This record gives sequence, structure tokens and C-alpha cells, in this order.
Amino acid sequence: MRTLISAQALKSELANPDLIILDSRFYLTDLDKGLLEYNKGHIPGALFVDLHHDLASPENEFSGRHPLPAPDDFSLYLQKKGIKLNSKVVVYDDMSGAIAARAWWMLAQNNIDVRVLDGGINAWLAIEGELETVAPTLRITDQSLNISFPWAVSEEDVLENMETESFQLLDARASDRFEGQNETMDPLAGHIPGALNRPFPTNLDSQGTFLSSESLAQDFKQIETDLEIVHYCGSGVTACHNVLANLSASGDNKRVFIGSWSQWSKRMLRLMAEQQD
Repeated sequence: MRTLISAQALKSELANPDLIILDSRFYLTDLDKGLLEYNKGHIPGALFVDLHHDLASPENEFSGRHPLPAPDDFSLYLQKKGIKLNSKVVVYDDMSGAIAARAWWMLAQNNIDVRVLDGGINAWLAIEGELETVAPTLRITDQSLNISFPWAVSEEDVLENMETESFQLLDARASDRFEGQNETMDPLAGHIPGALNRPFPTNLDSQGTFLSSESLAQDFKQIETDLEIVHYCGSGVTACHNVLANLSASGDNKRVFIGSWSQWSKRMLRLMAEQQD
């Protein structure tokens, strides 16, 4: 399974008629900024994809902050973007893949050839790649994809794992959030019992590109578990960065608890409220 593409390699593929580029820039504290940045300048031919609306369904009182869209809705969305089984998709952001990895994860498990631009738009600019400000014409396809999310882990799966210990949870958030010292996103601080911590920036070098597959493989070997790893984070987004890194290192730990801490903390609040009644 392919994972990453360099800026230079992308530049050489721009003329490929099967290539579809997705700009997934997103800012949690300013939901309009991603599209504004796209309109200021994007890689030629890139289409804008909005994490909040296109790669997630609306949050509810029982979900995490970015639940997966309904499979039929996502299939229709891909049709509108012209994505088919023979498409060659590249997705990028300006956060070293922190957002782009979510789009990659959703597409990769549906047998679509998709890669993340290593280093994102900054890597593109570093090789003097051009930007354009006009959105390309959509190439809507009538080919419908049979979408499913077999790599997704539910809250029920995590609860069952508390009894069976069939997998090891790995938290991609920063260590201070994992340790409950700093929480600005979700209603409670802390982490899921039994989880280990591996902040996703661990995957990157000082330039914001991924470490070599050998370095990543060695790093993942340091995790003290013989179980399958299931990734999570705050809302099922940056956890996908650890999946991307793991698969880049020839690993096979691709499942994500999509509700992540945002869903688990809501559950804990409900339990606390019940105990007080």
C-alpha cells in the first residue's frame, strides 16, 4: 500500500489524467480559513476538501468531534470530486500531513490509490512549485464506489477490549493532553485507561517531512506490546498520521478508534452525572 509522495514526484505527475489532488487544509479554531487559504493559492488542479463537512458527519451528543460520514454520502461526495477506482489521488495540507492523513485513511481502506504529499504545501513551495488561485472544473463521474470503513473501531469495541485485551490503544495527542495536564478541546482531561502515548509529531523530522521508513520502523518497535495497535487521538484525525507512519514503516496497524478521546470523555461525563443522581 502506497503512503507518501515527494513534491518532486508529484510535480512530474501533474499531467497524468487520472491524477486528482485534494487540498485538505483545515484549522480547528477557524473553520473558514482552509477555503480562504485554498483560494489564495493551491497546487495546480487541486480540489478543496473540508475536514469538518466532507470527511465527517455532524457531531452529536454521543459521538466524537469528527464522526465518519455515512458510506453512501461519502460515495456520492467522491463521485462529485471525480474520484474513481483507477484514480491516482494525492492529498496535502500545511501541517505535515496531520489533516491530510485523515483523507488518506478514509480512501486507502476503500482500495483507492492515494498518497499524502510529504511535507505538504511547504515542500511544494520549497521546490518552487507553482500555485494557482482558480478552482479547476469538477470532473464528476457516474462511477459509484462501494464505501465502507473496515479500519474503524467503535466505542463498543473499546469497551469490549477492556475485558478481552485484544488490542493496545495508542494515543497520538501531545503528552501534556495525554497526561491530563492541558485540555482545551474536550470536556475532560486525561486518556483512555491502558492507552500508551505516541505524539504524532514523532513521525517527522525538523523539516516537517516523514522520517525514513527504517527510522519509523525502529521507533514503533519501542512500543511495549505484542498486541495489535489501535490508534486514537482527540477526534480521529491525527491518529491517522500514526497509521500513515506505521504503514510507511511496513507495519500493519491501521485501525482507528474514530470517536477517540472526544467521544470517550463524553461517555465519562455521562457516567459521572449518573453517579451523582
